[in-house]
Amino acid sequence: MEKKPRRRWTRLTLGLAVVFVTHAVGATLASGRPTRCVCEGPAWLPAVATAPAALATDAPPLRVVTYNLHSGLGPRLSFGKPRAEVERNLRAIGAAIVDAAPGHAPDVVGLNEVDFDSRRSAGIDQAAFLARDLERRTGAPYAVVEGVTWVRRTRGFEVRYGNAALVRHPVVRAEALAFDDMDTPDLPGVRSGLLLDRLVREGRGVVKVTIAAPAGEVDVLVTHLDAFAQAEREAQAAHLLRHVGAGRTTVLLGDFNAVPTPLTLGRRFFRDDLTHDLLTSGGLADARLVLAARDGLANLAGWATFPADAPEWPLDGILGSLDLLPARAAVVGTTESDHRGLVVDYHPAGDLAGPLRSWHDAVRRRQVAHIEGCAEGDDPHAASLAPGAHDQREHRRRRLLAGSGFADLLGLRGE
Repeated sequence: MEKKPRRRWTRLTLGLAVVFVTHAVGATLASGRPTRCVCEGPAWLPAVATAPAALATDAPPLRVVTYNLHSGLGPRLSFGKPRAEVERNLRAIGAAIVDAAPGHAPDVVGLNEVDFDSRRSAGIDQAAFLARDLERRTGAPYAVVEGVTWVRRTRGFEVRYGNAALVRHPVVRAEALAFDDMDTPDLPGVRSGLLLDRLVREGRGVVKVTIAAPAGEVDVLVTHLDAFAQAEREAQAAHLLRHVGAGRTTVLLGDFNAVPTPLTLGRRFFRDDLTHDLLTSGGLADARLVLAARDGLANLAGWATFPADAPEWPLDGILGSLDLLPARAAVVGTTESDHRGLVVDYHPAGDLAGPLRSWHDAVRRRQVAHIEGCAEGDDPHAASLAPGAHDQREHRRRRLLAGSGFADLLGLRGE
């Protein structure tokens, strides 16, 4: 009699595993694009051009942190943890954020995979918990802006989950947006349309908050892009760009589930992922690439954040508008989550804004050359596609690029 519940749980676990793997593989294939790029991408990191030198200033930086909390459950897959362990993980994350960059309290902390009073993590409002912990460590109070993206009301398995922004300057305005509500006729939708996708997909979104920082207003966008469905992730990136105000001082941060463009070819299933290209196609520069070019670094290994116990991929990123110059970027934390965090210090670019823009334009031109060099007309998988599928995915790709900052460079404006 005692074996039946065990068998039932075993079958349930195996069933969930099959659904998860099937969804991951199906979503990848449903991206509508081949799983590898046919060209050998140029190893253009770091010197397509020389990035501006560091500013000589004693002024306090705008310190921005991004951290995927993994719901406070630690570095391993888990369906729940006792309160003491969740609190221990959250306090360790707070300590990592503050101790790794002492002397100046973080201005902005973006959080992903945050539980808000969820059963699996002992009913802790994790954003509020971390805000109080940071205040205790720094003396600075933090306002919390929540962005709930997923709610489960099943009795005994209740979950409220999403993103959050913790800010220590006055909030001018704030909103939480869901990608599923962003569909527009001129961009591909963010849903794959697969049946399994409807059953197991996780809602994604962005928290947008404007703060009154000492040097002026800053728009902060905290997001978490899809992990498995490349098509959804690319579409989310394209829609996200519509919420970046032209001429506004902006930082975009979060778990992008994508790597900087020079590393994309190294990802086995996402070698032609456009996500990072899209995010940096306009007026936002990746702080890690700016610093790599400035310091002549051969790779981005120092900013890898996932998996936490042996970081290999820099999935968590911080991008800034071209009136902000990054002074430093560092990975923080160890194994309090399945990701490590990333902190970037920014200063107003001032007279270096022009050189930064020239450098960024050189990077964009190199990205466009790479995109054009990986033309899908040479796709070796085309013969195995259903009739018309190749044309459909090429059309979708061109719609994404036409809505990006690359449109003029690619001659796609008005398509």
